[in-house]
Amino acid sequence: MTEPVEIDSERSRIRAALVNSGRFTIPQADEKLAASRLSLFLADEAADTPAGQAAFLTATVTAARCFGEISVQGRLDRPLLLPFPIGARSLEDAALAFGARLMPRNSSPKRSVLIGPVSGIEAWSVQAFWNGWTAGTAPSRKPSPLGRADCALAGIAAGALAVGQAFLAEQGDPRAGRTTQSVSLWFPDRGDAGASDPGPEQKDCYLPLDLWLIGLGNLGQAYLWSLSTLPYPDPARVLLFLQDDDHVRKENWGTSILVTQGNYGKLKTRIAEDWAEGLGFRARRIDRRLDKHLRRTDQEPAVALAGLDRMPPRRLLGLPGFEYIIDAGLGATSTDYQKLRINVFDAAADPAQHFDGVEDQTSQVVERLLQMPAYKEFARTNSDGQCGAAMLAERSVAVPFVSAFVGAAAIAQAMRIASGQAFHSVLTADLGDVESVRSTLGPAPTRAGIASVLAAA
Repeated sequence: MTEPVEIDSERSRIRAALVNSGRFTIPQADEKLAASRLSLFLADEAADTPAGQAAFLTATVTAARCFGEISVQGRLDRPLLLPFPIGARSLEDAALAFGARLMPRNSSPKRSVLIGPVSGIEAWSVQAFWNGWTAGTAPSRKPSPLGRADCALAGIAAGALAVGQAFLAEQGDPRAGRTTQSVSLWFPDRGDAGASDPGPEQKDCYLPLDLWLIGLGNLGQAYLWSLSTLPYPDPARVLLFLQDDDHVRKENWGTSILVTQGNYGKLKTRIAEDWAEGLGFRARRIDRRLDKHLRRTDQEPAVALAGLDRMPPRRLLGLPGFEYIIDAGLGATSTDYQKLRINVFDAAADPAQHFDGVEDQTSQVVERLLQMPAYKEFARTNSDGQCGAAMLAERSVAVPFVSAFVGAAAIAQAMRIASGQAFHSVLTADLGDVESVRSTLGPAPTRAGIASVLAAA
């Protein structure tokens, strides 16, 4: 069987969100993505802050994968504050490196994301805002003021949420960008009330030093993206174990924010290692899958960040002997791709028991999708017929702005553990409406065995 060209599209998983919605055929979805445009405006008051730069660059790197063309405008001449290892000195250099182009003068964008309050925008637009640990979006006609801007993770979350609203609008959702929404990464159920702990002095805020990342696709790379923005006083003290056995393929560019276009064929661990070492971190590659034989020693990272897309390996997470496991899962269909779930396990909780009886739904989802007109038309007209249609249907929906948000939320949980704070054992949300966020506060951890360092003020 010859694999259809569409299978290898760099936006194949994003295109699935359009096709699987039932509103577009496969050719129409391709045309829609190619024709989509998004403009990003960076407000003056956001340009010189960690949260503002994190929001702007997260919006840039994720939107470049979800829209056919991205243009940027605003205070792009400002020096880059975040240590992304891309050889950029200014925000303009960074935005161009992440796939944007400069907005032509006197252009009239159809759809815009505003990083901070920007006046004079007449077309559809949504504003990203932040205050301490709180991230949110607001209609541009009712802008929200910017608050404390020292928490870059909140900026990442805000930029991701804003692109998510723009993506919904591009699909024709009339509710997109119409209401103000906010969520706290530190206390997810508290909204704006969770913005202030810990405060700007960071006296109670510790950063994890040793982490074991399992799975370096869209979620694993989102973890690294968020780690890049943390105020480590000495990056050389950070040790990351990077575990995966897969190679980067063409389709990974559309969902994995550290992959550069055309840079395919490398091991995912190699991509992650290059990024981590560019930050000044120490990195050790583990080019193998997680299996029942893996065991960690006392000298290796005690906290694991897992980004797995299947249940069988999730049930193995308790075997290596980690003290804490932060496991994230994403929705995979057109109806739930903006949904997320983060589970945090300590030594007293076994992922095998938690996921016992929980099975992947791939076959059921594929069977439903094959009954849709788009897939029936593909099977009728394509030389690969039903086989090619099934291969397309198996491509789960994945969008990078959801992964970016989850990365920030997961790293916030790692910081809670490092700071001796009670972690949230369960966090669920639908990013289409962050008022849906629900979390369960677990026990306070012990500090023994968890390598951490006080955040730089």
